[in-house]
Order: sequence, then structure tokens, then C-alpha cells
Amino acid sequence: MPSRSRTGSAVSAFFGMLAIAVIAGVMVAVAVTPAIALTGTTAKNGISLFEDLPSDLKIAALDQKTEIYAKDGDKEVLLASFYAQNRQVVTWKQINQIAKNAAIAGEDVRYYDHGGVDPVGIVRATVANLAGKDLQGASTITQQYVKNVCVQEAENKATQKEVTAAYDVCTDPSVGRKLREARYAIALEKTYSKDQILLGYLNIAGFGGRVYGIESAAEYYFDTTAEKLTVAQAASLMATVNNPTYLRLDVKDNYARNKERRDYILGVELKNRLITKAQYDEAVATPIEPKITPTKTGCEAAGVAGFFCDYVYRTVLEDKAFGATPQARQANIERSGWKIYTTLDLAAEKKAKQAMSTYVPKSVATYNIGGAAVSVEVGTGRILTMVTNKDFSYTKGGTSSSINYTADYDLGRSGGWQPGSTFKVFTLLQWLKSGRTLNTTVDSNPGTVGDFTACGAPYKGPPYPFSNDTENEGGYQTVLEGTKQSINGTFVRMAQQLDLCDIKKLADDFGVVPIRGNSDPTGYASFIIGGSYTVSPVSIAAAYAGIANHGDYCSPIAIDKVVKPDGSELAAPKTECKQVVTPEVADAAVYALRGVFQGGTASGDNTADGLYEFGKTGTTDNAYDTWMTGTTSKVATSVWVGNNGTKKGSSLQSLRLTQFPDTTPCYVSGNGTAAVARHCVWKDIQTAVNKDYGGATSWTAPLPQYLYGGAPAADATPATPSTQTGSVPDVTGQPLEAAEQALVAAGYTWALNGTVGSSQPAGTVAQTSPAAGSQLPAGSQVTIQSSDGSG
Repeated sequence: MPSRSRTGSAVSAFFGMLAIAVIAGVMVAVAVTPAIALTGTTAKNGISLFEDLPSDLKIAALDQKTEIYAKDGDKEVLLASFYAQNRQVVTWKQINQIAKNAAIAGEDVRYYDHGGVDPVGIVRATVANLAGKDLQGASTITQQYVKNVCVQEAENKATQKEVTAAYDVCTDPSVGRKLREARYAIALEKTYSKDQILLGYLNIAGFGGRVYGIESAAEYYFDTTAEKLTVAQAASLMATVNNPTYLRLDVKDNYARNKERRDYILGVELKNRLITKAQYDEAVATPIEPKITPTKTGCEAAGVAGFFCDYVYRTVLEDKAFGATPQARQANIERSGWKIYTTLDLAAEKKAKQAMSTYVPKSVATYNIGGAAVSVEVGTGRILTMVTNKDFSYTKGGTSSSINYTADYDLGRSGGWQPGSTFKVFTLLQWLKSGRTLNTTVDSNPGTVGDFTACGAPYKGPPYPFSNDTENEGGYQTVLEGTKQSINGTFVRMAQQLDLCDIKKLADDFGVVPIRGNSDPTGYASFIIGGSYTVSPVSIAAAYAGIANHGDYCSPIAIDKVVKPDGSELAAPKTECKQVVTPEVADAAVYALRGVFQGGTASGDNTADGLYEFGKTGTTDNAYDTWMTGTTSKVATSVWVGNNGTKKGSSLQSLRLTQFPDTTPCYVSGNGTAAVARHCVWKDIQTAVNKDYGGATSWTAPLPQYLYGGAPAADATPATPSTQTGSVPDVTGQPLEAAEQALVAAGYTWALNGTVGSSQPAGTVAQTSPAAGSQLPAGSQVTIQSSDGSG
């Protein structure tokens, strides 16, 4: 025990116990034997001092830690805990008798003989203390429980000022406080059994620091449970309760003091036949050897799932389903003892993190590089993976961060990223929704355009200048080819025929909402091809999952269920699904997006499993932001690699990363540039999730009206690939419009592939591929090259 002045402490103890002795004196004055008068059965009798006993003190729910779990195969794995008090409430059967005996021996050996206040113990302790013997307390376990309840209620006050004031009331050494505590103790024993009160005490008691309750103490100090404590361990824990600051076992200097108190408790147990002589001898001979096992607290303990854990934590703080106010929600996550079961697939998360670490470094000397990847389950909105190129930390910098690049500001403190050409999908969808076709030819040349329509009125913004990525992307292209090659000009000219506000609203309906930047479609047109404002990778992944779900969009969620300590479920927020476009429009868009994987800008991203994959790439000016988003019928994955918010260094297109392994299954060879790292990350992640979640190997073909136009018949059925072979017509020398009509009439699609020297008149067809007369299945594409008239 700590070194103290024996005389001073004895005098202090004497006056401290005087109030309780007065209670015994009152009962003696009315000729009632104290030990009988204060039992739970006879305290109901008429003793005037106790006739009006308080009735509002109850064995109430205690503060407990909230735990966040993820699924790893069939197992629920703890990611992290949040708590003000590290406590796990257990039942009577979950605490072995050894621990109960140690508590009684250490704190109140006459516990089962009194009715809440123990006059015999008061007299014994007072005499012993005044005689200069070892200091002894006189508060019963019931009285200590009353005090602990008071302290916990104080700690739950809204402000620190209120906490301090309430705590002072609970610990006030005055006679009034001790009398009130005694009266509450007697009232408690009129309502509850001894076992119930002892259980409440063992669950509420403090064991040092933020460790509360016998279960958490057993886990923290000995890596065991209250059900498996040994005689020596139980006595050491109950020794700690006597003075947690000086007797806790996570401070080595406390070992000797703890052993002294432990052995005293063991002696009391032996004397009162709570343990045998053999148990006593073995326990006394046991050295103090704690096995400190810290609880995983906060998201920094969640390892590869740190950013996802933080996303869940911020979801709780933001959503009113978890409390009416931000303060209430913060208190609930620290005190309510919830078990939050999340959507995260931990095995897939580890593979996603490995993919990100393989291809995107945590930092480079010449560029503020960032990377983010999210996988979302189709049809449910469940987030399966969520990683960045950083390690998660609230305090560290450099290779660590707490900014979640995958999320928006509210749930990740990220400002988002310009989506580039991944945003073109919404123009494509609106194009199809408006009744236009995939084989329509569009002027795809670069230029400056200002004659848009926005919200039913002429566009108010300045003329929009744009360019294509390469020179050969100009001319006239079908929407299919423009999608396949991600040609800016194709989509700007498509948007000219639509209403910009309709495109913006469609994106909003698919959950891709602006985080920052210029989002007014009446004044800014660059959003058509992914400029103007920023969005989050998780929203892009969820949007493409909605397209894969035949136009039925489901908002992304990170929580499957929340279980309260009593086993009931909290009404946690669920995904919200809505049919944004018809299945027919969505499936026609899928047909076009499939071309991106078949000879388009993501032709190297096909996984080896043969699943039907479709999606879109995206690259902003100077590769400041690069994207790869693709999906199967089961899981959509979006990957962003770019500048993490500060324009430092050169373009990703000139940033070479030496960490690409030569044996990588990704089609990018060693020393690839950062601009193509997104493809490698996506392919590795999607390969992993495809293995576990599967997917379709084919897709519903689009209705003919979305390919060739015309009103659908009442009994229209989707087009199916034709096995009929025909002959490519000779369109050499024909104007482009006439050539298009001839090819479509023959059952083919077509695409314009630049201008070549030819003797044919300028602007007419110079040649086709395959050449005229070639045998080609119906529905195939014929490539046209126009003549410059030079030959």
C-alpha cells in the first residue's frame, strides 16, 4: 500500500466513518439490533430515519465500449473499439466464483450478512485504524456501488464544468454525502438481491486508467476472461480496486504494492474458507506476471481497414439514426456498448491494400501522389473494400494521413477529385434516355462550343473550348466508337443535343454529387467531360454498380447492422435504392461501355476469369487525376490515382514509378508511368473480388431502337448476336452520310477512323476496313477512312 502518515490517516478515517457510526447509534437507540434492522427483509419496518428511503437508484445500464467488426470469411473480426470507459458488461455466470470470492474478501467480507450498511464493520475498522493497525475501510460493496453509479452519472454530463460539479458531489467527504450514500445502499438492497448488487459492482468498478469492470480488467491485465481467472489473478485484480493509481499492474513499480494487497486478500479468503490451504499456498507463491493486452482503440488500431473504420465512425457521427445531436452521437459511440457489424470484406480489403501498395507508393520526392480504391457490391450498395495509398493515422504525416481519398468531406475530410471521362457515362445515359442511338454519327472534332441548352433555356456560360487526346480522334464518330475511345468531341457534341441540366440531374440521381467547384450547369459546361467540379471514388463506384444493376441505383453503405448490449438491433440506416433509368437504357449503355474493354481505353484491364466487364477510364488535363472504373454484374470497383491536393511536381504522365514488378500480371511493364498505375490496381482488385463474388459471362443485348433508332414494336425483344454472315457493301466515294445509311441497311455499325490521302473527292469515303465484299457477321463494325482529295 502507499506510504502515508498513519496518525493523520487514522484521524481522517475516524471522522470519515463517524457519520456511518451515527446511523448505527440511531438504530441502537430504538432498541433494534443493527445487523438485523439493516437486512433487506426487515429494513422495510418503521425506523423513522429510513422510512422515506430513496427509490430512484436502479441497477442501470453501464457505459460500455462500442466495437466495430468486419467479416473475414465466416468470422467476425474486431477492427477497433471506442470508449470513454473500457468496459464489457458480463452476466453472473460469466464471472467465476473465484473472482466473486476475491471481491468479497478484499472489499466487504460480511457482504452477505448485512443490509447495505455494516455497523459491525464500522466499529471494527474504526477501532483498528485508531489503534494504529493497517487502515481498513468501512464502506460496504453496496455503498461503493452507489458511489460508482454517482460518479458514472457525473462523467456523462454534457460539459466539463457540469462533470466537475457533479463529481464533487459524489466524492464530497461530508456527513451529508455519507448519510445519503448509506440510505441509497439500504434502499438498493430492498429492491435487488445480493447477487445482483455484487454483479453490478463487479461490472462498474474501476481497475485503473480507462479499464472498468472485471471482464475488461481480466482481458487487459491477464489476456483472459472473468470466467477463467485464477485465484492469484482474481486477488490481484481486486487488489487494484483498492487504489488503482498505486496498485494497477501496467506499471511495474506497482508490482510489490499489488502483491502485498493481493496476499492480504488471499489471507482473508483462507480465514473465511473461501479458498483452501492448497489454493492459498499456490497463489501466494505465484509471482506478479501480468500480460498487458491493450484493447484496439480507435481506427489507428484497424490496420489495413483504418480508412474504412474512420468512414464508419464518421457515419455514426453524421447520421441522426445514432443520436439526435452530434454530442449525443459522440457519447453513444463511446458509451452505448454497440456492436457495429460492417460491410467490409476483410480478405478482399487486404488484397486491395496490397494492390495499392504494389503500384502506388505512399510518397515520391517529386510529386504529391495519392491513390484510392473502392469496391461496391451491385444491388446492395455494400462497400466491400476501401483503401488509399497511405497508412491511416490521425497524427502522423508523410506516408500516413487521416484524409480518406475515397470519400467526400463529411465522411473522409477529402475535397474529392475531378472525375474526368468517367463522368461521360451520364451524357451517354441521357443520350439513350432521350431516344437517341449508339450508332448515330457525331462531329467529334475539337473546337469551341457555346450553343448548349441548360434547364430549358440557352446556356449562359462562356463558350467552352475543348480538345481531344490525340489528333486521330477527330472527324465523325459513332457514339459507340466515341465511348470506346473516350473522345471528348463526341460527348461535347452529344451534350449539344441534350439539356445540360438533365445530364447533371442524372448524375445526381446516381449519387455522383459535387463536393467542390463550379457545379451550375447553366454556366459551366466542362462537367460534361469530367471537369468543373470534384466527386468521390465511392460515389463513382456506386453509380457504376447502379448501371450494372440495370439502372437501379443503391446508395453506398458501410454498416450491415448495429446490435445493442441487450441483443436488440438499432434501426441503423439502410441503403436506398431507386430506378434512375430503365433497364433497357442501362443495358444499352452497358453494351457501349463493354467496348472500352474490347479495343478501347481499358483493353488491357480484362481479368482472366472470363466475366463480362464494362466501365470507363478517366484522365484530366496533364493526368492530374486518373481513373479506372469497371464492374461485373456483382461488384464495381473505382480506382483514382493523382495529385492528392497540392500541385507539386510534373504530370503523372511523366512520373515514372520504379516499383512496378517485372512479373506483374498487369499489362504495364516495369518502370511504367503513374498515369497507368490505375489500370494495374483495378485489375488486381477486380481479379480478387471476381474470384469470391463471381458474375455473369454475358449481358442482355440492347433493344434495336438503341442501336439503329425507330420506335420499338409493342413486342420488341432485345437484339441478339446474329450468326448470319453478309457482304460489306462498297461505299467508296460516297458522302459519309450516304455511306452510313448503306452500312446500317446492310446490318453493320460503323466508325470513322481519320482522313487519308486518296483520289476520291474530299470528304467522301476513301476506303473501308474490312474492304468492300468481305464476309462479315451482321452487327459487326466497319471502319471508314475519309479522303482528303489529294490523290
